[in-house]
Amino acid sequence: MLLGGISLLLGTCKAGAMSPEDALQALIAGNQRYMRDQLLNADNNSMRRACLFSKQQPFAIVLGCSDSRVAPEIIFDQTIGDLFVVRVAGNVVGPIELDSIEYSALYLDSRLLVVLGHENCGAVKAVLEGKTQDIEAIASKIGPAIQNINPSQKDAVQKAVLANVHQVVTQLTNAPVLADLIKKGQLRIVGGYYDLLTGQVSLVEGAEKLKK
Repeated sequence: MLLGGISLLLGTCKAGAMSPEDALQALIAGNQRYMRDQLLNADNNSMRRACLFSKQQPFAIVLGCSDSRVAPEIIFDQTIGDLFVVRVAGNVVGPIELDSIEYSALYLDSRLLVVLGHENCGAVKAVLEGKTQDIEAIASKIGPAIQNINPSQKDAVQKAVLANVHQVVTQLTNAPVLADLIKKGQLRIVGGYYDLLTGQVSLVEGAEKLKK
């Protein structure tokens, strides 16, 4: 009886892969809802679980920081199964993170990858201030991106966060597997910056606001 019910539900909730642009617009719209306290995606229920019983097809990948205030499914107003999330302090990327991202892009039809930095990132701030004890592995990845930023200058942490996002976007764009998908039009990589107070996610390139 249970399996029969699941089979019935699976027949009604299959979705095709989104284009990279459609995926970005879905996240833009979700973030706008989040900012306005108009959340729609609350269907984390038995029906949704049944839809995902045999297969997942997250339309976007988010490489984000582990910071507890920056949960991608919430700030983009998405539900279970919508996003393939890789989280690590400082939103850095190493072999394990890259393997995870490539898996989703290659086998789960994810068409968008967002590298999501955030305001006042603790890992980036620690590296900027030279307080890297106990986070040496993370610091070694952030350090090259922010080596020319003066910690005493105005908005130093914000500039460092943005520089770190730029570095990771470049690193991922040049990864052979992802570069091939980009060339084929099957993947787009963007950088994002999350404002802790407003909830706004902005594109790192030119700090352009995400708008419809």
